[in-house]
Amino acid sequence: MPISPINENAWDDIIQIQNAAYTDIEPEDVNVLKSKWYSSPQTCAVFTNHNGKVLAYLLAHPWASKTPPTLNQTIPITNCSTLFIHDLALALEERGKNRGKELVHYLIDNAKAQHYEKILLVAVQNSTGFWAKFGFLAVPSDKICSSYGENAQLMMLRLAT
Repeated sequence: MPISPINENAWDDIIQIQNAAYTDIEPEDVNVLKSKWYSSPQTCAVFTNHNGKVLAYLLAHPWASKTPPTLNQTIPITNCSTLFIHDLALALEERGKNRGKELVHYLIDNAKAQHYEKILLVAVQNSTGFWAKFGFLAVPSDKICSSYGENAQLMMLRLAT
């Protein structure tokens, strides 16, 4: 079951996974999600089974602001030294199988190879413990949009340069 770049055929599976994974926040429109992919296809990936069915996905894109993007915001193409993890989600039956861990390691390695200096994300649905396992640290911020839900936490990982 390989990790591979997202292609146009993956979106139906991605939307199904998103709808099942996010119970505390409103799922985003497919065109909004695709804008993340269009802005940085080399930092977006899927984990598939041997038949090509998407079991997990990760969307990350360059982000030049200290304030995280809002949900349902299309992302412009930009060049900067910060990568923002917009979304990591797994099909329900894939939880507990290290798929998320593999995608995060894939992204961190990819970000280092592309010379990003740091990775930001907003942890939602009580996921700060998951992200802390990779070295992400909480960053105090009062600029997180309420669309991320209660207890959303900005987190950052500095990458070795």
